[in-house]
Amino acid sequence: MSTEATRELVAVGNRTATRPQVVAETLTAAGVSLPARSALIGAATADVTAPAVPGARRIGTRWNAEQFVESTESVSVETVITRITGDRVERHVALRDANGALRESGTETWCLDDRADAPVAPELDFCSVEWGNLLSDSLEGDRGFTSSLSTWDGTIGLRCGDRELHLRMYKGDIVDVSRRTPHGATFTFVAPAHTWVDLVLSDTDDFMRRAISGEFSSTGDGYEYLRLTKPLNTIIAHARLIARKANS
Repeated sequence: MSTEATRELVAVGNRTATRPQVVAETLTAAGVSLPARSALIGAATADVTAPAVPGARRIGTRWNAEQFVESTESVSVETVITRITGDRVERHVALRDANGALRESGTETWCLDDRADAPVAPELDFCSVEWGNLLSDSLEGDRGFTSSLSTWDGTIGLRCGDRELHLRMYKGDIVDVSRRTPHGATFTFVAPAHTWVDLVLSDTDDFMRRAISGEFSSTGDGYEYLRLTKPLNTIIAHARLIARKANS
């Protein structure tokens, strides 16, 4: 039987982080031997360093490299759970060098032995239709949001990883929430899953700072994306609001 302590560990936003450690020493201690410049060094380091998701087994990994780490370098390994659906858990893994720069990263998929170990929270399933309906209900009562779009007719897209949600707007009202609208989104706000976690679950609402620094991307009409930065800020604020309700 699963314990309450285990359930608390498996939740969107849960993080782990290691202290910086020399790659070669870490791999040697784990009994892993690889050529000094192997492209597998980073993934292998994450594999032997990051703790397992409690009560789950890993069934898949997708890995990317900004710049491959080398065996002589010192790196830290960070993880954050980004999604829970059914018996599946998705986790982002990042390797950072001694200066804190991201070097390699990946997305892991884990299968839970017991679904009760990680209750599904629609409020934290970013850019799903269920999450979109909760977001729409919250936004409807925000007069500042509706008035800022009182003359606008279009569709705001929100993308988290490979999931995309469309909010069809007409003169301040959200008239439809769906994965796709017939004519597509006017523009789509795009951020990876771990960034959504940071935006929604961090103690500080820093959307505008991140937006000004160019941390996010968009597709579609770039002018409309920039023009509607304020309503987007409101959308993120309400995403944070419904997430707090889920965690209360």
